[in-house]
Amino acid sequence: MQNQHNEIHTDVTGVLVAGGVSSRMGRDKAGLLLDGQPLFTRVRRALSSVCGQVLIAGDRPDLAASDCPAFADRFPGSSLGGLHTALHHAGTDWVCVLPCDLPYPSPRLLRALLARRGPTADAVVPRHAEGSEPLIACYRRSILPLVEEQLNQGQLRLTTLLSRLRVVYLDSFDQPPGWRRALRNLNAPEDYARLQAPPPAVTFIARSGTGKTTLIEQLIAELVRRGWTIGALKHDAHRFEIDHEGKDSWRMTQAGATVTAICSPAKQAVIRRHELEPTVEELIACEFGGVDLVITEGFKHSSLPKVEVHRAELGASLLSRDERHDPTLIAVASDRALNLDVPGFDLNDPQGLADFLEERFLA
Repeated sequence: MQNQHNEIHTDVTGVLVAGGVSSRMGRDKAGLLLDGQPLFTRVRRALSSVCGQVLIAGDRPDLAASDCPAFADRFPGSSLGGLHTALHHAGTDWVCVLPCDLPYPSPRLLRALLARRGPTADAVVPRHAEGSEPLIACYRRSILPLVEEQLNQGQLRLTTLLSRLRVVYLDSFDQPPGWRRALRNLNAPEDYARLQAPPPAVTFIARSGTGKTTLIEQLIAELVRRGWTIGALKHDAHRFEIDHEGKDSWRMTQAGATVTAICSPAKQAVIRRHELEPTVEELIACEFGGVDLVITEGFKHSSLPKVEVHRAELGASLLSRDERHDPTLIAVASDRALNLDVPGFDLNDPQGLADFLEERFLA
C-alpha cells in the first residue's frame, strides 16, 4: 500500500466534466494553455493521481484516450447533466468530479474530500464564505436515480440537488493549504488574462534588528491559513550556495550548465547562472506564476509597494520617510504608534497586516 499522499483509490472514478460550450470564454476552455499544457491535461493528471480510473463526461472524443474514454451527455447543457453522465458510466461506488477549466486542480484537496466519506454520506463538497463548490466534489453513485429525476423535472441546479442529499461539507479551515487556488476556475477572457499576468508583490524593508523576518514569517503563515498561495523572495547582496558540493546537481553546475534543476514528487529547485542580476520584476514574472501574492524581503530601491518594519526602541529613523520620501511606501509596522501619511500596524499584529494586504492585493 502506498502512503496516504500517493494512494490511488481504486473504489473511485475520477470524472473530467467537459460538456460545456465555453460561451463566456468565447473559445474552448479545455484547450487553454498554462505553462505549455492544456487545462484538461492538468485536470486529468490530478484525477489520475488519486482515482483508480478516469473518464470524460461530455461529447469530447478529441480529449479522450485509451485510458480515459469520453461519454456524451444524455442530458446536455448543464453541470447536473455532466454529473449524471459521470454517475451513469462510473464503475465504482464513488466519483470525484472536476471541471475542465481548473488551472490548478489539487490532488491534496481530492484526498481531503475522499477522507471525509462516511457510510451515511451521499456527497462531500468544499465550502467557503462565498458558497459551496458542487462541481469540485465527490458523490456516491447511488444518487443517480435522484439526479435523473431532477433532470427530467427540468431542475438543473446542482445546489438544488445538494439540498436533497446527505452532504458532508469540507469547510475552508479543514481544506489543505492553497484551497483558494484549487477552487479557482476560468469563465471569461479576463480570467485567463489575469492568470497569465505576474502576481502582485509587496516588499518589506527595515533596518537590521527590527524583527522584519519574524514578521514576514508570521504574515506568510497567516495568509496561508486563510487559503492564499504565497510566494517568498529574499534578496541577498552576497554570494550564496544552496546546492551541496559533490552532489550530482552541483557537479552539473560546476561543469558549466547555465540552468540546473532538481525535482522530486514534493518540490523542485532551479539554479540559474546569470551575468547581470535580474530585476525583482523579472524574477516575479519568471518564477512566481500561480501564486496569489509574492512577499519579498529587501529590494528597497525597487518600485514595488513597500511595508517598512520599524522598531522605535532602537532609536533609528524610518528609511522611507525620515531619510527620504519614498512614494511606494504603503504601510509601516512598528512597536510604537507613529504619525504618518500611510496606515500603521502593530509590529505584533500580523493578522491586522494580513487584513490590509488582502484588501489591497487579493480582494
